[in-house]
Amino acid sequence: MVQSRPEPTLAILTMGKRDASYDVELPLALYQHRPGPGPIPGAPAALPEGCAIVKMNDQHAYLQLPAGHAICDTLAVGDLVGCGISHPCTTFDKWPLLLAVDDAYNVRYGVNTFF
Repeated sequence: MVQSRPEPTLAILTMGKRDASYDVELPLALYQHRPGPGPIPGAPAALPEGCAIVKMNDQHAYLQLPAGHAICDTLAVGDLVGCGISHPCTTFDKWPLLLAVDDAYNVRYGVNTFF
């Protein structure tokens, strides 16, 4: 979740090293979603090219936004940002059970990693 927007091209997320592992690269910022009613309730939108997690600390991720893009004006505190992992090894080691979801984000089943 976006916790702070301290600069026009920076968003601080409530995800850090404790939540998302990484070893080759930092997590990948993929989607944004604003909770509440909208044209397609619950449907996340792809983040524009140039959005990237550039730094992480224990409990926060630093999301760099592309200068001059509309997202610099529209991404707000409380918006959700969906991220992916860049490499699975550390994630599989840290999280021995992964939950698989359907397109509506309902948990369908769990996957044991046995890493």
